[in-house]
Amino acid sequence: MVYKESLVCVVKHAGNILREKDSMVSLPFNSEYSLLFKNLNSRRVSISISIDGVDVLDNRSLIIEGNSESELEGFLNGNVARNKFKFIQKTKEIQDYRGDRIDDGMIRIEFAFEKRVSEEVVHRRTYIHEPYYYPPYPYNTSVSFNNGQQWTNSCQPLSSTHCVNSGDSPGEVRAFNCSMVGAISEPIPDEGITVKGSEVNQNFNYTSIGELDSSQVIILRLRGEKVSGAKI
Repeated sequence: MVYKESLVCVVKHAGNILREKDSMVSLPFNSEYSLLFKNLNSRRVSISISIDGVDVLDNRSLIIEGNSESELEGFLNGNVARNKFKFIQKTKEIQDYRGDRIDDGMIRIEFAFEKRVSEEVVHRRTYIHEPYYYPPYPYNTSVSFNNGQQWTNSCQPLSSTHCVNSGDSPGEVRAFNCSMVGAISEPIPDEGITVKGSEVNQNFNYTSIGELDSSQVIILRLRGEKVSGAKI
């Protein structure tokens, strides 16, 4: 399990919590898993989740009440999780078909707690049971630097790319020119990706959340093991 800033996150397989070591979680290839969260803070928390670099909450966020827990069983479609998370080995054939991504095998969890509000405002709120999620807010894809320069990332998610910025004037908006470099190497034996597994029907309710504090990030990396009969 991973604990950070009053939020606990664990990977579950076959009803069991899988322990992590140095942010690495081992589980058998071709197995389905879920993500369990526990909010140890008294405030609500907003969570965004991406696996292999892909948003699995349908561009929404999971809201968990204070001192509560919630389990996500699979990929959200609207307000329903319809397919479980399934971890498979990334073979050369799969790699050739979908490409090689820098964040394959990684679970990225970004979370932020709701800011504290006055007692008067709290009394006017009506709460319902978790879990919730809410539509996302727009974000700016440009990145500002301390020297006043601004770069806008125009790169597409290509495999093994090399990006070179263009433009020399301070404050100029710069675009990246991307080109392929080198060949894609063979995947390592324990490398895997998450795909859609068996059907599931987990429903979530809509809600809203107030202003959020600064966000924190948890990274988990999944490592595969071939089934050998050994207990994990």
